[in-house]
Amino acid sequence: MKITSQDFEHGQWIPSECAYGQLVDGKFALAENLNPQLSWSGLPQGTQSIVLACIDPDVPTDRKALNEDGEIPADQPRRDFVHWLVWDMDPAICEVKKGEASVGDEKSGKRFAKPMGIEAINDYSSETEIHRGYDGPCPPGFDARMHGYEFRVYALDVKTLDLPDTARWEEVCERMASHVLASATIQGIYSLNPRLQPL
Repeated sequence: MKITSQDFEHGQWIPSECAYGQLVDGKFALAENLNPQLSWSGLPQGTQSIVLACIDPDVPTDRKALNEDGEIPADQPRRDFVHWLVWDMDPAICEVKKGEASVGDEKSGKRFAKPMGIEAINDYSSETEIHRGYDGPCPPGFDARMHGYEFRVYALDVKTLDLPDTARWEEVCERMASHVLASATIQGIYSLNPRLQPL
């Protein structure tokens, strides 16, 4: 299997229009938050459904533990953060266009997410606000580590994972573990730390 994007190459910078936050003249500002274009190919025979995810494995475990430079140390233990998760996707789907899974608001004119399967709750959610669909990068601006965002696609040998739309990443991983026929990943990088910006 292979997954590619028209918006960034593997290991390269994710454009700010595909992020939740950006730096404008050195200051934080909200970005367009559009999901990048993605396409995949080479599904193995027997594929009955697709799982699509965007995971940031570089999220700090303690935002208050700063070093002498006032930054979260790059070697601090990290955890996964789910930016996007869809399962029970039809294997006939082989592309997501830019912005197609971005949940916007009616005032801004952005369209709501196109149904592609079971759209999970992402990790921007809180007790008072539920986020579904794609929400892009917004790492701490004082993090010394460059974040790598992994866009992953999995081909499964079952049509459905039979999970509620409240299921989280850990549950999806556990349920699909014995059903993955093949997978592919493309990684993009992003940071809001001023000293880590591309030249």
